[in-house]
Amino acid sequence: MKQQDAYKLLAVFLILTMVFSVFAYMFSGPINDTTQEQNPETQQVKYDPQLWEVHPPFPFDSINDALNLTPVGAEIASYADLERMSPQMVQWTKTELPVTEVDSLYNSNTTRIYYSRIKEDKNESFLLLSTMYPEKNDFEYIVIPNTGILRRLDTRAINILGTPVIYAPDDRVANDVIDIISAAASMNKTNTSYDRFAGLLDKIDPAPFQMINSNVSYAKQFYMGIKEINGSYERTTAYLNLNSSTLKKLDQLKANSSQNGFAQYNITKSGNYTIVRVVTPDLLKLLTEETS
Repeated sequence: MKQQDAYKLLAVFLILTMVFSVFAYMFSGPINDTTQEQNPETQQVKYDPQLWEVHPPFPFDSINDALNLTPVGAEIASYADLERMSPQMVQWTKTELPVTEVDSLYNSNTTRIYYSRIKEDKNESFLLLSTMYPEKNDFEYIVIPNTGILRRLDTRAINILGTPVIYAPDDRVANDVIDIISAAASMNKTNTSYDRFAGLLDKIDPAPFQMINSNVSYAKQFYMGIKEINGSYERTTAYLNLNSSTLKKLDQLKANSSQNGFAQYNITKSGNYTIVRVVTPDLLKLLTEETS
């Protein structure tokens, strides 16, 4: 499967997950905080600075940062920094990730977005982190008592406002993220989804578009990052325990890279890791070149 198709499936999964979470809450009966439902404290303004209080003690500038905010169990994750992309790359990213849908969630403009699918034991969930400009809480909500957690009245999901904004389908995931932030603020080590992918991510540099996947057939883990460099585009793919048939295919692509319009096509190995870097001024060519 081309990675482009994989991203389309991921984007569809996020959209469907949001939709299905709405129906799940609709048919599962009222939520526990019934008192607050009867007297909802809906917002009076589009921006209430008192609600924007959650700020991790580290930035939200890469998939590494985002995974360090993600509870254990992430299997697939994507990150995009739209402010660091050319217009052409932004346009492509919006076809691969549900940026428009996230814009609609907050009635604002998404600047950075991260989505991960989380599975631990038999529990499956997701986490959506994002930043926006301007910052707005332009949606209907109630504040869960004695917390800064918002229950949205449109999707019934959980929102916690800050940098980044946290959106999760249930209290469990949201509270796990808050626990991670609290531990980091106290300089305490806690387990996160970054631990699972640290070996792979430590071998690559951050990029405006990044994804990681532990559910591919050709490797134990797969990474892809795309960035602009000196007027061209660079794509880095990295693999943990890449199978021999895919490695052979990549070697064949490298052999034909010059005639296919690639300025660079480098394959390096480090233990069980394989890193492939390709460079071309043609973004479309970069996106359609096979990675598996």
